[in-house]
Amino acid sequence: MANAVFTTEQKPVFVYGTLRAGQGNYFAILEGTTVQECDAVLDDYTLFGSGVPFAVQRDGRKVVGEVMDVDPELWAGVLHRLDRLEGYRGEGRNNMYDRKVRTVTLADGSTIEAYVYLAGETSRRWFSDCEEIPGGDFVKAERGESVPFLGTSD
Repeated sequence: MANAVFTTEQKPVFVYGTLRAGQGNYFAILEGTTVQECDAVLDDYTLFGSGVPFAVQRDGRKVVGEVMDVDPELWAGVLHRLDRLEGYRGEGRNNMYDRKVRTVTLADGSTIEAYVYLAGETSRRWFSDCEEIPGGDFVKAERGESVPFLGTSD
């Protein structure tokens, strides 16, 4: 198919920043909407930013987060609120974050495909001077916990 249409079929969502359990946007958008939440890692990406993280591809790094499996009856509304929060207006647009399907690794070692909001064109320009978040763990970095980089160093 020459021009595949990006679908919004339900998949779990991998979250790594303010949408993680216990964080502000989790309470605003995800709390009470999930049927399952699991610790997970996104390989070959890293986090940049402070207060508002964004993930960019970087071989050998890892992003620590959680997979949120949203109740199917609530899916459309939750996806709409997530897209709005992340400044996602559709595939190929000038988005703050792009919604992509990526393979993430669950705590038990299994893998699953999930939506991930990755740095879009706008956020890459806006945060171009931000530092990498050590260990790819936004929550620990925000608490000031020392975390070594996961994966290989550059």
